Amino acid sequence: MKVKNLVFAGLFLISGTTIVSAQINLSFNPEKGKKYEYRQELNQNIKQNMMGQEIPMETEMNVTYLMEITDVKAEEIHTQFTYKEFAYIISSPMMKMGYDSKNPVEDPTFLDQLFGSMFGTLIDKPFTVIIAPDGSIKSVTGMKEIVDSMVGETGNDQMASQIGGQMKMQFNDDAMKNMLEQSFKIYPNRAVKKGDSWNLQSTTEINNINVLSKTKYILKDVSKNTAIVLVESEIAMKPGESMEGNLAGTQTGTISIDPKTGMTLSGETTQIIKGVMQIQGFEVQLDINSKTKIATKEVK
Repeated sequence: MKVKNLVFAGLFLISGTTIVSAQINLSFNPEKGKKYEYRQELNQNIKQNMMGQEIPMETEMNVTYLMEITDVKAEEIHTQFTYKEFAYIISSPMMKMGYDSKNPVEDPTFLDQLFGSMFGTLIDKPFTVIIAPDGSIKSVTGMKEIVDSMVGETGNDQMASQIGGQMKMQFNDDAMKNMLEQSFKIYPNRAVKKGDSWNLQSTTEINNINVLSKTKYILKDVSKNTAIVLVESEIAMKPGESMEGNLAGTQTGTISIDPKTGMTLSGETTQIIKGVMQIQGFEVQLDINSKTKIATKEVK
């Protein structure tokens, strides 16, 4: 069922600060030549109810990148992301399958082997991201080559080909650009001080789902070494082709930022989405609870 492949991730990043008379200007402002270990963790619990039968499913996806600041210009920051660790695990009462670059699966099934063949190709693969100071993602390049390598490992099996098609949707340049823009484009267009808030709205598409997010950010506290920002979002989701229905929910969380570098030290968000979808003539009630974590540390 297509719905089990939906991944809604709410990953937020906030950057660069300059303290002037208790006010700060938030922008993406790293130094050229710096390197960071950037880790994203997603744990998603999905309850699907179809024809009175509840089908629970849990998805875990953990990614660690080496993030290198390769060039800094007035209007754009060039970065290179390289996959260093990757884990994608799906489990339900009936099965468990996936891939973990740090902990290989013992006695792998056919699907474990397939996931390993595909996701194993990610390790040490780089892609380039150009980011504006306001957090806009100007471009992502290099994902096509990565996806082609992934899909090339699926072979001619029908199920493998179907999964390969889903990977093309989830890991192409545009999909990565959309995901990163949700994470980076969150800055106010003015200086803010403790207690101030600002609102941003974004529209994107994730796995054939149109997502509208209205987010309020609140600067809870700021010091020489840390700025704390609260995140409160209202989310509406509308399925694309071949599906009907509506999903809606909220996201809340907290982000800790290094004011000097503008990089996220840590962040945690919780997203709750509920609604009904019509898929291939069946009504499916969905209850999705997602928890995300991000962490960044400088490496030499």
